[in-house]
Amino acid sequence: MRINQVLSIIISVVFCSLMQNAKACSSCGSSATSPLVLNPDENLKMYFGISENLNFMDYGAKGADSTEQIPNQKITSRRTLTLAIGYRTTENSFVTLTGSGVQNQGPIDRGFPEMGMADKQYLMGDPILAGRYNLVNMDITNTYRPQVQLAMSYKPSLAKNMVDNEPSAIKTVGNGFHQVTAGVDFWFGMSAVQFGAAQFVTYSFDRQPNNAGRTCCGKESSTTTQVKRTRDLQYTTVLTVGYIFKEHNISIQSGAILDYIGEEKITNQNNNDGTQSYIVKKPAQSNSLFANVKYKSSDKDTWRLSYTLGGAYEGDLGVFTNSSQTTSDSIAFSYERTIF
Repeated sequence: MRINQVLSIIISVVFCSLMQNAKACSSCGSSATSPLVLNPDENLKMYFGISENLNFMDYGAKGADSTEQIPNQKITSRRTLTLAIGYRTTENSFVTLTGSGVQNQGPIDRGFPEMGMADKQYLMGDPILAGRYNLVNMDITNTYRPQVQLAMSYKPSLAKNMVDNEPSAIKTVGNGFHQVTAGVDFWFGMSAVQFGAAQFVTYSFDRQPNNAGRTCCGKESSTTTQVKRTRDLQYTTVLTVGYIFKEHNISIQSGAILDYIGEEKITNQNNNDGTQSYIVKKPAQSNSLFANVKYKSSDKDTWRLSYTLGGAYEGDLGVFTNSSQTTSDSIAFSYERTIF
């Protein structure tokens, strides 16, 4: 599920490729977590996407139970433009670079709704450098042989965020952490009915922001400095199923994304006597459902329309029950062009 840190913004589209002659598709099992993947016969590929996030909901807002859903009062919508390029490095591996521009919309003053809404100019999102390696390739002679991929990515903290910059959510788009993600992806894609699963683990590097006047979560203080911020591991599970209409060059996919972000600890230091205090944010969990339709207008051109329902299931899902989290729905449209 997408998180308010916008790491997830880039993650709202489903990406699985359909080849007219039943060639293997790359990383369909990881679907919505990867903005661009390369198929076996693609060496250089470009991606352009636009998405809109709506219906922002907070779980565990101040004064509420961690699983209670309350409309987010800070952001009403978020628009994202995403550009990505992918290059095949070997027969079984490729790398991608993804960048984005993000525009938030929210009330000028939450205390005075009559003042209207404010659009923040487009801000640069955190870039993502990713790579994938095929451990096992699908075989056209064996329908039940899956593709198995290893995936890894790095996201530096370059975007404006509430750790380093503005205390206002509408003026920020990043989560403030340098992050490395690794995972494994399984995809059964040789028959008309396709399915897959992926598991990712994200490590967040400790931060020493040394921000005078900042405490946590957009709050300001005249007496303390935020000196350290740590976050435990994040686990993301993606389950995908799809169907190919080969005669029409159309494919459909749907599935679920389960996300768990570990505990976050903020260390604040008193500017006068040097004593330290701590704020601990509970683990954040969410689940979402996604669906998309993809059409190959030619061997080199692919169009995709997708929709993601954030915080889809309100019941008890254990560690994936919606709690201490901000979720949103999204609709996305994308175009991919294979250069060669």
